[in-house]
Amino acid sequence: MKRPDFDKLLGGLLSWLLPIVAVAAAVLAFICVRAEERGHLYEAQGAFGVILFLLFLSAWAIWEWHEDQQGKARRLVSRDFEAYSQALRFLLRFVGVGFVAVILNAMRYEFWVHGLVAKVTSVGILLAGAAFIIGTLFGFLFGFPPSPTPSQASGDQGAKQGASGNNGTTGQQSQSAFYNNTNLQEISDWLTKVIVGASLVELTKLPPQVEQLANFIAKGVNPFDPAPAVVLALLGYFSSCGVLYGYIWTKYEAAATSQGPDSDALALSAVDDWLHRPPDPKDDPGPMMAAIRVASPATRVRIFLQTEKYRAASTEDVNERALPMLEALVEADAEEIFHRVRGQYALALMGRKKDRSDAASSEGDWSKAQDQLTDAIRIRDMSREPNWREYELARAVCKIHLELEFNEKQEPNSIDRDLEQAKDAVPPERRKLIDKDDAVTTKDGRKVSAATAWADLTKPKPDGAP
Repeated sequence: MKRPDFDKLLGGLLSWLLPIVAVAAAVLAFICVRAEERGHLYEAQGAFGVILFLLFLSAWAIWEWHEDQQGKARRLVSRDFEAYSQALRFLLRFVGVGFVAVILNAMRYEFWVHGLVAKVTSVGILLAGAAFIIGTLFGFLFGFPPSPTPSQASGDQGAKQGASGNNGTTGQQSQSAFYNNTNLQEISDWLTKVIVGASLVELTKLPPQVEQLANFIAKGVNPFDPAPAVVLALLGYFSSCGVLYGYIWTKYEAAATSQGPDSDALALSAVDDWLHRPPDPKDDPGPMMAAIRVASPATRVRIFLQTEKYRAASTEDVNERALPMLEALVEADAEEIFHRVRGQYALALMGRKKDRSDAASSEGDWSKAQDQLTDAIRIRDMSREPNWREYELARAVCKIHLELEFNEKQEPNSIDRDLEQAKDAVPPERRKLIDKDDAVTTKDGRKVSAATAWADLTKPKPDGAP
């Protein structure tokens, strides 16, 4: 049985749960407002609490799904990119804390008494969002890369010419095409200077105007007890977060689009280091897997052949070391054009050391190997490649283990069909590597291959035998 990944399950739930949550929150908001107007505080508080719970649950689910997607799509980029990415996530937590503070401020007792909770909450969130967006715009202007000076342009053009090897023709064309599109850079430079200059000149006139704005907003929110200090704190907090977010986000995008190091060379280097470095339980395969995912198809083929040669020993330690590389190669083959990667990944999962105390993990390895082999067979058949019948043998072995060891019922005909297709197509020495002679322990204590155990289990019994 195919087990969906957590991120796919969560993504599917989000696709149909979020609209339902939005409709439910809108209905509860209407109930909350009506209850406030009629003075039914307990009813209003209950509706408001459920709305907050739904919002928190949705925000948590979206954050977890986004973090998981970011981890899977992680690219091998510069350290600046990683630093900006972490800063953005950290800053978004501050923004979330600010919104929580806005909601808590709106839940004060006097607001319930005067029926202003819904109004204060909605206006507070709108003000916070407006301040954040305006701050983000200013941060974008300040963080946008400046337009190059003529000396910088000519210096970069010379570097391109030296790298092109064709009298600089290619470099010159690409360089001129790049530096001709500087309208937004020039506007950013001009607006930044104007804003900074005007702010410094009019700095003494700003405090009274800011105070007047805070009083105006506070009276509109709560005419009974205006709180301009709260409005000032809200505007200052979210506008500052917005400026930082816009600035860091601009740098983040610039780092993401800039040309980084040679991904193929880094991938080959990371794989070579992983294969030849003495194993350590603290080793993190994440950077190496990320390097494989962004490598070119030709480089991934080289890595696969290197991994296949490394796996020739077929020992448990070798399988364990090769698993992260094969997993990354499978994830990188999103177009599903390379069946051998999935076949090797399945064989490595089958050869993995099985922990008897952790039945769920062992069952998961067999089930995942079966799924990978099914994909490999489908891709092989679509490409009309002959042979490779060892996939059927390996899939039959997986099904037999799942049924005999974990009572996961399989279709008997499918096992027999796989074994029949692999019967004469897989050499004996290869068969023994896939289905070892001591793979299964029978009820009478004998150690036999999975195919033998299945044949003993399904062979017709003599008449009268129990």
